[in-house]
Amino acid sequence: MIRILHIAIAGFIGLAVAAPAQAQQERSERMQRLAVAAWTACIADEFPQDVHDLLILDYRTDRYRSLIRELGERRVSEECFNAMPRAYRRIELGGLPFAGGLAEQMIEMEAQEPLVKRLSMAVIGEPVTTHSYTDQVASCMVLGAPNLAADLFATAPASDEETAAFAQLELVQAICTQSGSAIEATPLAMRSMLATASFRILAAQNSAPAESDDDA
Repeated sequence: MIRILHIAIAGFIGLAVAAPAQAQQERSERMQRLAVAAWTACIADEFPQDVHDLLILDYRTDRYRSLIRELGERRVSEECFNAMPRAYRRIELGGLPFAGGLAEQMIEMEAQEPLVKRLSMAVIGEPVTTHSYTDQVASCMVLGAPNLAADLFATAPASDEETAAFAQLELVQAICTQSGSAIEATPLAMRSMLATASFRILAAQNSAPAESDDDA
């Protein structure tokens, strides 16, 4: 079994300290995830080309690691920064949660048709290169159940709706891992994997050569 259980998002400040331990932990996770969503929305909106260039790279390469580190240190506009709740403004960005948040923002920004339609068309479209076993599983899940993937991305992070969406995806995940190792991942990690896979699946369709009259 492959475990992707905890991905730290360092530097988050602004949590209540008087709450019971479990409630505080749940609030901490939710606040961290909402902070990532707020920051990635700003970065994707202001640097879309750089974000696109990052997300189509093989994440095992030095180029990817350099670019994601550089994007994580980008300053965003004062207008976007001031629009964030104060509790979200201090956070260190990096790794899979950051990439996943950027991917979701880019998917939403580039939407000209409903996401479920775009992912469904990709099932019979251009294949996408995967970079690891977990990436392969994530792509399998998205292409195997594009409607459920789209439903997931329509939910708020750490919400009851997100939990319900993941429950619907459990069978799909089991099918996609039946020939390999099972994957145990936090909702944050799994959502991030599905988001980055979805972005590259859609990017592969956008970069496919146009069909000419001679090919038709």
